[in-house]
Amino acid sequence: MIHLGATDHQLVSAALTAGCLPVAVFADVARAGVTWTCLARAHPDYDLEVAELRVTDSGDEYSVLADLSGGAGLVVAEQTCRRPLGRLTGRTGSEFEAEVFDVVRAAGLVKPGGHLVVVTSLQGEGAVVDPVPEIIALAHDAGLVYLQHVIALRHPVCGERIDPHLSRRSLAGLRDLPACSGLPASARVHSDVLLFTKLRRPSGPETSRLPDAEGTEASARTGGER
Repeated sequence: MIHLGATDHQLVSAALTAGCLPVAVFADVARAGVTWTCLARAHPDYDLEVAELRVTDSGDEYSVLADLSGGAGLVVAEQTCRRPLGRLTGRTGSEFEAEVFDVVRAAGLVKPGGHLVVVTSLQGEGAVVDPVPEIIALAHDAGLVYLQHVIALRHPVCGERIDPHLSRRSLAGLRDLPACSGLPASARVHSDVLLFTKLRRPSGPETSRLPDAEGTEASARTGGER
């Protein structure tokens, strides 16, 4: 499992508990240090021996992951900041555009049969833009199949209503979100969790049919994953 844009220990800890071999990439060496301390308190030494925390400048994550290219069973990317889409897609003309991280390079880390998870949210700075459609389109172009869209609430739920009163821990988590994520913390009611898979290449006549993001069918061999 590879965690891009890591800021804390939670996903690495969950991966260790599930028996996975996690690699988390941090842009902040201090956060990486705090994360390691938290992991050391919660996990035995043999877990720490298989956990890797790598630190690099923001936007340069893939240079420290070259040795894992095409070998990850799961890649989790948290995309919260903005940059013009035209840099990745060549599309221009929009006064405001949401950021879409480099889906193609993230997809290159995933092994056939593996999954890419993108955690994103509405973007806003004078306008509100939903980056989800663009992420899905770019993932499709990168050869990934779109499986599911999960809504992850940031606020507690009481019955059928969302409780606006956050716990101290929840407020701290919202404050930790990057300032460049656009909308103020009070407006980020939920995050969008997008799940994609990379199809296995058929090696024989027996294949299964899976729908892609456009509703068409793609061939995939069934069978038996950092």
